[in-house]
Amino acid sequence: MKKIISILCAVTLFASILVGCGGGKTEETASADSAASEDSDAQEGDSESADGIKVGFVVKSLADQYWILVKAGAEAAAAENGVDLTFIAPNSESDVAKQVENIETLIAAGVDVLCIAPSNDETVLPALQNAVDAGIKIIAVDTDSSLEDKVCFIGTGNEAAAKEGALWAGEQVGEGAKALVLRGRLGDATHDAREAGIVAGLEETGVEVLEVQAADSTEEKGMSVSENLLQKYDDVDLIITTADSMATGACNAVEAAGKDTLVYGFDGTLPVAEKVESGEVLGTTAQHPYEMGVLGIETAIQIMNGEEVDEVIDSGQEVVSSENAADFIADLEGKVAEAE
Repeated sequence: MKKIISILCAVTLFASILVGCGGGKTEETASADSAASEDSDAQEGDSESADGIKVGFVVKSLADQYWILVKAGAEAAAAENGVDLTFIAPNSESDVAKQVENIETLIAAGVDVLCIAPSNDETVLPALQNAVDAGIKIIAVDTDSSLEDKVCFIGTGNEAAAKEGALWAGEQVGEGAKALVLRGRLGDATHDAREAGIVAGLEETGVEVLEVQAADSTEEKGMSVSENLLQKYDDVDLIITTADSMATGACNAVEAAGKDTLVYGFDGTLPVAEKVESGEVLGTTAQHPYEMGVLGIETAIQIMNGEEVDEVIDSGQEVVSSENAADFIADLEGKVAEAE
């Protein structure tokens, strides 16, 4: 009787939401606090999970196509498995304080598992420790955390993947070519690793790295930094970036300057993959963000079911070039469509 009354109350409270949604599909909801709801995109399950599992997912931002793909994968897996999912993020990757607030919001919401892509490891550590103290299991996704009590890391070996892409790009421009490197926010461990891999790969192929500059993983800064560097250096054969958002900006800067400089990205987002297919961009190192989202939910279920999981779960990577871009795009579009 008590259970029936609870269900009737829930139905009354959320009637307007339930009318417009499908069975196990996650829907956008307000955050637990108004500040987080203003600059976050929260997802909560509208049906009771068979296992009662509540998963919180915090990424660096939803302003980048990459994180939107992580979200799509997590939503699809949550809907398929009946998981109660809350997906939240700051507006900007540089807003680390807001990411800390997001973590605290999910602790207050009583999630069982927290998947986190930390923007700044040191800054978010205290909040993650609070989550551990509250009995929440921690999974690092895309960007690893130094948290001793995390269960596992899901993502790409960033340095190795970046080097693989740089080796391929270096072969395309040839020995003796000159390159610029645009990287994400200084202090971000992911972009530190990618920068190291890119520089190593370019040097191994005999490409000279003229300069490395931070463009904070935004299209706008990618364009402005590229414009300045293209004016500073007369002869630039390649601009290679640690995120696709900056590659888009670099591509715009090259076009505006009337240069024939080639651009290579990192992430494998749909917009850049489409530019690769059309010949506007040389290529991109594709991670599999959609799969990261799926793996985050599936691993959370395994943990809550008492199963053993690997400490490191590699989500893989590949070089997307004009030769395979069409197939890559078709596959990714199909996965995103399934989550809609």
